[in-house]
Amino acid sequence: MRRALAGALLAALCCALPAGVAAQENFHVMTLPDGKVDESKCGACHRKDMRLAANRLETCLACHARSEHSGTLEHLRVDAGRVAEAMRQRPADGVAMPLAEDGRIWCGTCHLFHDPKVRGEAWLERGWLPPDGGLPGAVRQSVIERWSAIAASGGAKEPIGEFAAHGTRMLRLPVAGGTLCAQCHAGVR
Repeated sequence: MRRALAGALLAALCCALPAGVAAQENFHVMTLPDGKVDESKCGACHRKDMRLAANRLETCLACHARSEHSGTLEHLRVDAGRVAEAMRQRPADGVAMPLAEDGRIWCGTCHLFHDPKVRGEAWLERGWLPPDGGLPGAVRQSVIERWSAIAASGGAKEPIGEFAAHGTRMLRLPVAGGTLCAQCHAGVR
């Protein structure tokens, strides 16, 4: 039950975005209308030789907030030894869950970051949003209030973040039913 609640809490904020991100160009969509790769997008993360401009986590943090959704900080803090143990317990035929250079979890462990037309990794068919009621709804409201308080303390009139209206499709597996979480947390479903 505790894991289910933790999963609901994580899921409640899965689609939170820092203010302005939704309005910015989405560098994760990397193809032109004709289906060709839009090479102008690559420079958001890559050098000319296509190596990352920074390490994996820092690359994500150049645009996304470290605390973008519930569970982010907890997952980023897990030491490499505990991550390695969780990875050993995963199903042998499980979906790829890439780790950061230091063997720890990073954004790309759960999220897809390349356009599916570029890498062949399919985004979810539909975006997933946590329910408005119950624990996820309470968490969402608490975060909105926290964002508003932080903004007000800095003199801003608008909250510093907002929740995605349509949910994210850029996950390696669905969150609903605990499918994604169960990759490392056996028994979550």
